[in-house]
Amino acid sequence: MGGFSKFILYNVVVYIIYWIIDRAFTFLNLYSSKELGNDLLVMPTDSDLTLIIINIVISMIAGFVVMRWIENKLS
Repeated sequence: MGGFSKFILYNVVVYIIYWIIDRAFTFLNLYSSKELGNDLLVMPTDSDLTLIIINIVISMIAGFVVMRWIENKLS
């Protein structure tokens, strides 16, 4: 697998993981407003930003693990 295709695949995997975690946070009502992410006028609070950063970090690490797993399966 080439470098560019790895880059694209990694970003797609990270986005999917981010989306799943974001839906879980929304389902559990952890965000301060249900309109967060849907309306540009709603500003996130400090706790919302903390959850977003946690989601980004978890998504990046999980994406790295998934990419390693995919590379091992392909070789």
